[in-house]
Amino acid sequence: MIKLVIKDTKEFHKSIDAIGVLINEGLFTIDKDKIYLRATDPSQISLVDFVMPKDAFEEFVIDTSQDEDKITFGININNLLQILSHSSADEKLVLEIKEDRSIILIELIGSSKRSFSIPLIDVSKQEQPLPKIQFDVTIQIMPDQLLGGIKDASLFSSHLSFRVEDNKLFLETQSSKGKFKQEIEADSKNLIISGNKAKAMYPLDYLQNMIKNAKTMLTIKLKDDMPLELDYTIGSAAIRYFLAPRVDSD
Repeated sequence: MIKLVIKDTKEFHKSIDAIGVLINEGLFTIDKDKIYLRATDPSQISLVDFVMPKDAFEEFVIDTSQDEDKITFGININNLLQILSHSSADEKLVLEIKEDRSIILIELIGSSKRSFSIPLIDVSKQEQPLPKIQFDVTIQIMPDQLLGGIKDASLFSSHLSFRVEDNKLFLETQSSKGKFKQEIEADSKNLIISGNKAKAMYPLDYLQNMIKNAKTMLTIKLKDDMPLELDYTIGSAAIRYFLAPRVDSD
């Protein structure tokens, strides 16, 4: 049996949406310390790694059998998000899975109590190893600043190049429609750069989806023409993505 009572329904909603931008079905694992998920999107271009610790919950109950120390369950992420979209900030969220593990009961408790139940599903239990990359550059940047560059770049291309040199971040793209370039100099508030040089190009739509729920500082790690790592937090939850580069240009 599992029973989770969430302190902040809206933050939990944003965390699940951060997963749902990449995958429609997810396999969650719960142990005595946390709930977590790691999965690649269907195209295998990106990977999401989600962790929410026990202390993010008002109540965290996991009742395992003697031969197991964790419980896994598969769920349709879109169905869960549809229910969470009907929640309000002043409602408490309760998630409960009984011993037969066939459905998940979702309760929204405020001035009234609303109950929803959706079936759990079979999802592949394949282990998704994290890429092992020795990154050359680490960037810390506010999401609004990066999102602005993504929107500008989308005028001309479906991809965006990150280039770091001379303690500056350059966002660049070009196509037959034209060119875009944004130069951001590192400072102690909006942009922090560690490392010297790196350059790689990534799909704009994935980048935009990955950061749409971010309100805190983004940490981005780069290496020439290698997958990007992008991290941020939503409340107590940690969100990490990896995104494959596009090596050729438009």
